[in-house]
Amino acid sequence: MVNDSKLGLGGHSFIQELGNDPQASFDEQCNIVSACLDNGIRFIDTTYYQERVALGAVLQELGRRSEAVIMAWNFFNQPAAETKLVDYTPYEPHHINVMLEELQTNYIDILVIHVHKNTEELHKELDLAKKWKQEGKVKKVALGMVKLAHLCQLPADHQVSYVLAPYNAFNQGSKEMFLKAKEMGMTAIALSPFIRGWKLDEIGGNKGSVAEILLRWVAGQRLIDRVIVSMRIEEWVHTNLTAIDRGPLTQQEESKLREWIRD
Repeated sequence: MVNDSKLGLGGHSFIQELGNDPQASFDEQCNIVSACLDNGIRFIDTTYYQERVALGAVLQELGRRSEAVIMAWNFFNQPAAETKLVDYTPYEPHHINVMLEELQTNYIDILVIHVHKNTEELHKELDLAKKWKQEGKVKKVALGMVKLAHLCQLPADHQVSYVLAPYNAFNQGSKEMFLKAKEMGMTAIALSPFIRGWKLDEIGGNKGSVAEILLRWVAGQRLIDRVIVSMRIEEWVHTNLTAIDRGPLTQQEESKLREWIRD
């Protein structure tokens, strides 16, 4: 049996936006997901509705839904904005069935609630998620883009099992939140290990080597359980797995990373 990888596949792998590379064809998307599942990358994150639709079609084509752990956020298709990446929308009762239809499945493994400042509204969303769990439509609940304050405001009977937030060598602001989450028994999932593709261009040099160092830095942090990475080419799945297998950074690589951060 293949070992469970610390890597997760980012939903941005399925869309043109938020990347420097061309959108993967449907066949390439199938190859990417197959390579992930074959190599223990089971967690697949979908932020925007376009990503859910794409992943649902891929898993249906492959017949491998049961092997994937689908994470789904509350970013929905909006009237007159079907082709745009819109902002998040607080969950409402009808949303779960919309998401299930988009994903072509009858349950979501991890429902992600994007946090916001309205604590009362957030608690309503947590109650909705609890109801959907009882109905078998959701397996686990997560909070996305979490700050430390959000964890402190959770009700005593909350059912949050995962927290997701950007975390990389250039942006370590979520460290205290992740430490608190671990104390509370939650799983810590890091987003944006490279920040965005433009950061690799800004650093310069060999982009592959730069990306490897940034990825290994995040994956090597003990407080991080999973790292979500977008991969628009099948080859990158194997490249990133090989990088993770190399383990922690050497002293020379750590020194190089500190130089990038100072610059």
